[in-house]
Amino acid sequence: MTLAFANIPAVVIDYVRVTFAAANDKVSRTMDVHPSMHEESLDHILIQELTAAPPAFFANEQIGVAIESHWLGGRWMWHRWEIADIAIFIILRRRGHLQVRKVALLQTKRLYSQEIPVAELDEAEYRIGIGRIADRTDPLRPLSAQRRFGFDGASVYGALRAGNHQIAAIEEYFDARHIPVFYGLYNPTSIPFSAMYPAPAGGSLASTNQIGCRVLPSDLVHGVVAQLSDGQAPTLDSLSARQIDPNDPLSIYGWRLEHFVADEVLKCRQGRLFEDADDENLRRLLYARSAPIQAAITITVDIGGES
Repeated sequence: MTLAFANIPAVVIDYVRVTFAAANDKVSRTMDVHPSMHEESLDHILIQELTAAPPAFFANEQIGVAIESHWLGGRWMWHRWEIADIAIFIILRRRGHLQVRKVALLQTKRLYSQEIPVAELDEAEYRIGIGRIADRTDPLRPLSAQRRFGFDGASVYGALRAGNHQIAAIEEYFDARHIPVFYGLYNPTSIPFSAMYPAPAGGSLASTNQIGCRVLPSDLVHGVVAQLSDGQAPTLDSLSARQIDPNDPLSIYGWRLEHFVADEVLKCRQGRLFEDADDENLRRLLYARSAPIQAAITITVDIGGES
């Protein structure tokens, strides 16, 4: 850990952890009731929850923290987000003056239920625009009849398939830029999970989020996918590995999102540190029109008091 990050007190790390945990809960509970929601919509929900968190001031420590977001995606650039959907930036300032920055890139994928398919968005749907949902004239599966769906260890991350060019693109990006990419895996609140769709009106939500959004290094994920035949997708169980977090037995599925951000990135264990404001790799990530990210979440920590 650099000296600058060592100055971040525990109350700030706890605040970031709690804030990201709330966003994790929101998106994971959405998976519980919307089994076919697009990954892009889950990204929006996660980012919206984080953006809604107001800046916080810690008087004893003379530190302020703000979480902001910026959505970069758009119809004309839909095909460019091959490397990562979300960039998480940690920006450390002292009385407003930039000290250092860190970044961790997340490529998000969602778990597919066994019974209800997910229709991934493609170029045609981006070109069609709002007509995709407002002008559907063909008969659809009736919402007036419930059906059961479920997730278990055999459920797959259907958009993460062996032979997909995205895997090679991520590996080439790391080799060229030395910025690590992680997979943010959207899961329901528990495994196994079973419920009815549509959910009963006024039904209760899960009391705890046991699984939820998890984070795994891309090299671990790619190692599993490399063992599959082209077109196959990894299951939840196939991506379970050693216990990454010694305090979380379920971290065989990856770090919880909030622990990854607060205890790995903010404590300088994961991600890429940029101490040079003019670092070419950072500038390309931020400003190149072929920038490989769709959205950015920034956590600004401003330390006051004496130097």
